Amino acid sequence: MRRRGVTLKLFAFTAFFFLLFYAIVLLGQLNLFETFYQHQKTVTLEKKLKTFSEAYEKKRWDDNRISREIGLFISQNKAQLAILGPEGNVKYDYLFRIVIKDDNGNPVRISLSFLLNSNLRKLMEANLQRGDRIEVQGYFEDVGVKDLLYPVLIHKAGSKEVGNLDTATSEPLEHVSGVITDIVLPSSNQWNLRQGILFLALEDWFPLSDERKSMLQRGVMLEEEWTDTISGTRSVVAIQPILRDGKVTELIFVLASLQQISEAYDALRLFYLYIGIGGIVLILLLSLIFTKIVSKPLLSLNQIALRMAKLDFSVKSPIRNNDEIGSLSRSLNSLSEKLDDTLKELYDANEQLREDMEQKQRMEQLQKEFISNVSHELKTPLSIVKGYVEGIRDGIGESKQDRYLEVILGETDKMEALIKDMLELAKLESKTIKLKKSWFLLSEQVEDIVDKLSNHLLEKELKVVTVIIGEHEVHADQVKMEQTLVNLLMNAIRHATAGSEIAVRIENEGQHIRMAIENEGEVIPEDELGTIWERFYRVEKSRNRKTGGTGLGLAIVKQILDLHESRYGVENTERGVSFYFYL
Repeated sequence: MRRRGVTLKLFAFTAFFFLLFYAIVLLGQLNLFETFYQHQKTVTLEKKLKTFSEAYEKKRWDDNRISREIGLFISQNKAQLAILGPEGNVKYDYLFRIVIKDDNGNPVRISLSFLLNSNLRKLMEANLQRGDRIEVQGYFEDVGVKDLLYPVLIHKAGSKEVGNLDTATSEPLEHVSGVITDIVLPSSNQWNLRQGILFLALEDWFPLSDERKSMLQRGVMLEEEWTDTISGTRSVVAIQPILRDGKVTELIFVLASLQQISEAYDALRLFYLYIGIGGIVLILLLSLIFTKIVSKPLLSLNQIALRMAKLDFSVKSPIRNNDEIGSLSRSLNSLSEKLDDTLKELYDANEQLREDMEQKQRMEQLQKEFISNVSHELKTPLSIVKGYVEGIRDGIGESKQDRYLEVILGETDKMEALIKDMLELAKLESKTIKLKKSWFLLSEQVEDIVDKLSNHLLEKELKVVTVIIGEHEVHADQVKMEQTLVNLLMNAIRHATAGSEIAVRIENEGQHIRMAIENEGEVIPEDELGTIWERFYRVEKSRNRKTGGTGLGLAIVKQILDLHESRYGVENTERGVSFYFYL
């Protein structure tokens, strides 16, 4: 039930937050996309128009350059542009054009502004080129100045192809013929289908209202949404005034369609409707996978901890992640191996004790105490590890997980220290260790150890006083003696009265050096002075885990001193207890 509980909870929370995020994204796009896109397009268009107008005003381009720049603006911004006079008359519209020299030698521009897409295709299919002679029927923009002709029919001389543009007009038609001197027509992928709508907008906007004229006179760009009354097409209109000597000399008129935005938005609504179902299924699937990835290692570690709590160390965790869970997995594996080895050695030692019939009664009692100690020392931290792993498995808060992992690692460190002491003691008792002796001064070694134990001394406000009388070098295993001194000093610190002094005396006695470590505190009962060197012996019977050590320190000291063939002992003093040995 617990396994299902943590998996289900994690899956439910993950899926809920994923779905909530997904819903927010969808609703935001469905409700805000059109407004955002329209605003973005309008702002971008205004910036581009501002840049174009500044360049046009400063550089004073010729006609060909103006046509190229207008064409470039139309192509890059998907908008229509025309340069107008103050009253709205078109001076330049776009780069697509036909220019002929009529029979009188006068240049005539043929405007393509009002051509619909189908009519433009007819003109493009006629394959007109420079040098071709054409006949045009149409009407001039200004009868007085016959230089801009709006065509109704174009006929290519010497060819049966006739471009009947079917442009309805009430104006009287004029007939012009001549040779093409300049022609620029779009390719099929360049033509903007909405370019003709520009002139419908001009008819709606001009003449300008007094309010608009006033704003343009102040150099303010006009920007408004405009709807074609014929087709209902929505567009945005922007007008940038060109001021010279404080007067409006020209207007740059830009028209950009908003119809594509509405069409794209309608398509998006339908699109999101279809992908919503697939998105929900994908989110649920990803949530399930994520849940399995997170919960599976925790549940696996919990099962391992449960078996270790029952002293079954044969199982190994397969988790190899490079994170806190991976670190916990490696610690449990290491703990399992060391506990398994240690318990095997302990069982062998118990078997040897049982074979010693002369000390049968003592060995039986020692065996009971030993098993009790091992159970206490190992089961307590294992139970803690189990409890905290269950807490992680049951979905504790993120802030508590790091604390739980720290406690688990702390307990494994304690058990690892106990195991190391057990292994060290077993090695020493096996009598297979060979000492690596060298000459050194005990006082120098004591000074280094006291410095390392400074934190422990500060916790109880203790002070170490060293008294040296006629010291000379000793011949011993320096590493083993450091271990001996650390254990004796830690024992003295542990049982010393807070705020007292620990006395270390080093004296020359003939061919030997005598070292004694004395602390102020409670004395050891006289009937227990002979058993203090036994493993797991502690003066305090409560076996407090905070104040007590592993219970193996003095047993290790005894074995090391035995290997050095040293005389050693412990005695009660007026101040407390004194441990001593000879080298």
